[in-house]
Amino acid sequence: MSLQAQNRGDGWGPGYGYGHHMMGMMGGWGMGGPMMGYGADAYLDRVDGRLAFLKAELKITDEQSKAWDELSTVVHDTAETHNAMMRSMMQDIRDGKLDKMTLPDLLTLRETHMEARLEQIKAIKGAVDSLYAVLNENQKKIADEIVLPAVGMGGMMGGGWGMGRGPGRHWQ
Repeated sequence: MSLQAQNRGDGWGPGYGYGHHMMGMMGGWGMGGPMMGYGADAYLDRVDGRLAFLKAELKITDEQSKAWDELSTVVHDTAETHNAMMRSMMQDIRDGKLDKMTLPDLLTLRETHMEARLEQIKAIKGAVDSLYAVLNENQKKIADEIVLPAVGMGGMMGGGWGMGRGPGRHWQ
């Protein structure tokens, strides 16, 4: 494969970081990606609406509200934590810090981010498990068909770390 083909800048080819592959379940992150034009807080602006939609679709009852409130809190906390991590990473990209990192340092950074994401997913899973346990069969069927509106789930539907955009190791 030619160097030009490898570094064609469309998210496919060798390179580090988030690119078009970081679409996740709820939309893309990354500079030049599908959400270009949206700020780092674009997802946070939509969390409440997506949670309201999910709550209405599931027809959460008063008896289920404690488990629902737990999930809602975890989703908000996870979204805010993830958003802060992404803002920091985007700033590091703009500042050129990642271009100056050694390969071991880049891998350590990836490992750290992946561990943080795993903890967020575990927190969401715990809250989902608690809610799911109190849902009736019809609600469970609906829940199984609806994508959870959580940044914490980003990357599971074909996104996340891996082959990124742009030449070399740019995180675009």
